Amino acid sequence: MEKYLNLITSLYRDKPKFMAWLEAGLQKGEDVAELARNIHTYFDLDTAVGKQLDILGEFIGRKRVLDFQPSGGYSPVMGDSTYRFALKAKVLINIWDGMTPSIYSYWDEHFPEYHLEIYDNQDMSMDVLLVGNVGTLVKDLLEHGYLFPKPETVRINLTATGRPLFAYDMDTPAMKGYDRGYWQGGGLRADSYVFAYGDEDDMYKGYGEGEWS
Repeated sequence: MEKYLNLITSLYRDKPKFMAWLEAGLQKGEDVAELARNIHTYFDLDTAVGKQLDILGEFIGRKRVLDFQPSGGYSPVMGDSTYRFALKAKVLINIWDGMTPSIYSYWDEHFPEYHLEIYDNQDMSMDVLLVGNVGTLVKDLLEHGYLFPKPETVRINLTATGRPLFAYDMDTPAMKGYDRGYWQGGGLRADSYVFAYGDEDDMYKGYGEGEWS
């Protein structure tokens, strides 16, 4: 804008009303140019907020308002961080090529805070294990098909947990051996607990209450 203001002759440069009128018109053009230069950052899925995310949701195919009532007293209207998470997962659902490695690749890149394990049972069913800081709302999203692509006619057995599961001869972020892994029996069920040695909490219980599988 300064480039154009400097073209004003000395006859009018000291006229405050004229200069203010000129700046007002030039500023509108400057604002439009600034928007054009940065619009790609405003609608970057990693940084977009509020209405920007809502607009992205229209293109991606996922609304901010959930089509179910979440458990735990959560509002069905997702906040920005949860909505961003759901939108990224929806992108995977939209572009998935049907291959398991592509799911791992996408999750490792976009959701490093979670670890995913997928098992094809070869009987038109598959097991999906999600390990990480899995709260009630994330479990609800997973259970209602918001986070993971579902092959047609394939049954998916979902398990979400905050701690690695017990497994023999395995040492991954999701599977650990003795003293580090926990028996899993509850999955996403709200009426059961995961068996675990040591401390008890709302998810993990010991003998008599925790379930094994």
